[in-house]
Amino acid sequence: MGLLKKKKKDEPEKPAVEEKAEDESKPVKPQKKSLIKKLIIFLIILGVLGGGGFFAYSKFFSKSGGKDGPVYQSIPLSHVTLPDEILSFCFTRMPELYDALVAFNGEIVLFETEIARIDAVATKYPDQKKIADSQKKVWVKGQDSLKKSFEKLEKPIKETFVLFQVNQTQGQEKIDQTAEQMIQAANEALGKAQELTAPLKEAMPKAPEGMIKGTLYKIKKKFL
Repeated sequence: MGLLKKKKKDEPEKPAVEEKAEDESKPVKPQKKSLIKKLIIFLIILGVLGGGGFFAYSKFFSKSGGKDGPVYQSIPLSHVTLPDEILSFCFTRMPELYDALVAFNGEIVLFETEIARIDAVATKYPDQKKIADSQKKVWVKGQDSLKKSFEKLEKPIKETFVLFQVNQTQGQEKIDQTAEQMIQAANEALGKAQELTAPLKEAMPKAPEGMIKGTLYKIKKKFL
């Protein structure tokens, strides 16, 4: 008699474990950095590299503030005699002329610094004063020429400003007629002065390349 094989009861199939889709919440990365943060980084870099941070602020950072365009920020221009309201007017209505006024102020500072340096050499070596005096004349002449050129521009700038205050239509017409000429005169005077001061700028100490790269890296790590 053969052994009856007991049929094994079908084991109940284990319910398939439904895999739950794991929603990996990835942090949303902003596609674009805010304008303010970018500009802050830009200004810090300018400061590290010896650039004019405050002037850069007035020219770039202020642009985000006004609906009608850049917002004027007063900066010290010790060699420009025009009052602040006229400088603001130039900044808004004749920006290239405003830039020329800022450049003029910087050039005069360079002239004064070089003249003072030559005077110091003459004082230290009085027996060689003739050599120092001959060089000083070159710088004094260049400085006087630059000052006279910009003094001539003050009158038409003031006239344009006042006319614009009393009649904007006529004032704008005068800007359209004379701004380009004033800008050209200013740039020509600056060009002559900058030819003289170019060696001074080239001789200015520059930060070591490694320092610049290291500093920029730290700035990026901190802000980006």
